[in-house]
Amino acid sequence: TQKNYSMNIPSKWGFCLGESEKTTFCEMLDKAAESLAEGETLVYYEIGIGNADTMLAVHSWLTQRELSHKIIGVDVPHYHGGATNYAFNEQPSASLGEISLALVGSEAFLSNVGQKAHFIFIDACHGAPCATRDFLLAEKKINKGGIICFHDTDPNCQGHHFQDHCGTGIDVRRAVQELGLLDDTRPGWKKVGETAGKFPEYHGCLFVQKL
Repeated sequence: TQKNYSMNIPSKWGFCLGESEKTTFCEMLDKAAESLAEGETLVYYEIGIGNADTMLAVHSWLTQRELSHKIIGVDVPHYHGGATNYAFNEQPSASLGEISLALVGSEAFLSNVGQKAHFIFIDACHGAPCATRDFLLAEKKINKGGIICFHDTDPNCQGHHFQDHCGTGIDVRRAVQELGLLDDTRPGWKKVGETAGKFPEYHGCLFVQKL
């Protein structure tokens, strides 16, 4: 039976995430939660946090689902976005979840974090080298049944929005294609969802699950 998400989906998700992305994101969070053992906490890592809207939306959704969760937002050491306006901490709140920041860069975080996640959202530098590197590190830090989501995968947004770090426009689709994630040729992974963006407002997402 098709679930009705329209009443509960948080409205504010951050940059370039349209209605289809919001709905599918929530569906994929639920899909990742299916791999949880009884009483287990869902661990969510967000690589590239913008102004924290997506983290807060995920927190809202998982709280509505009454799922215990731990959220860590990962960004660069010189981050100056809106997430610093919130009093995030590392202690569980009364609303089932905790949110904290790791401003050490994605490579340092994913190389050293000990706890595996159930959902990882890759939304940092959108150049192909960075998106590829973030996935190769993230796939070692995701539990079986977990979901990795890439933002900015719609064909229409490729080449736009210059990425200073890589010196190219958005090039995430080339990264996921070369990784074998679009056609299910990467061993141990399966594409479980993809949204088409309506460029320039929305940029699309790709969701893959670890088998």
